[in-house]
Amino acid sequence: MIRSGTVGKPEPELARHRVIGLDTSPFIYLFERHPRYFSLSEAIFDYLKLPGIHGVTSIITLIETCVQPQRVGRQDLVEIYERALLGQSQVETIPIMPPVAKRAIALRVDYGFRVPDALQIAAALEQGATLFITNDRRLKKCTDLTVLALGDCL
Repeated sequence: MIRSGTVGKPEPELARHRVIGLDTSPFIYLFERHPRYFSLSEAIFDYLKLPGIHGVTSIITLIETCVQPQRVGRQDLVEIYERALLGQSQVETIPIMPPVAKRAIALRVDYGFRVPDALQIAAALEQGATLFITNDRRLKKCTDLTVLALGDCL
């Protein structure tokens, strides 16, 4: 498991993966400096800066990260999320195209995931991810890739 304080020194679970799918929660924890998960999320994003490591998420993350800040008038935070998810190379934001949608259908059938969760995992799988980082323990029943729930790392 990854533990807080391992910035630049990810433990074996993270180090075994070259393409890593990210759910929405690690972005929120990082950019909103969550008191419990900030250090852990920072370690993950630092790992994604290493050569040969690639992070992926879907456009669902942009939607999920921006709703609450926009609701409370935090346009500055909306713009931070937009820049991070649409304008950087550390994590690629994948559109929902037919191959992702078809894979999401299979995930919903096989595991009963909600549509956003199925789309997030499907986008990661379509890009070759072998690890998916979330904080939703329900997603751990997916056997198509390794699912790491951040709450299990503390």
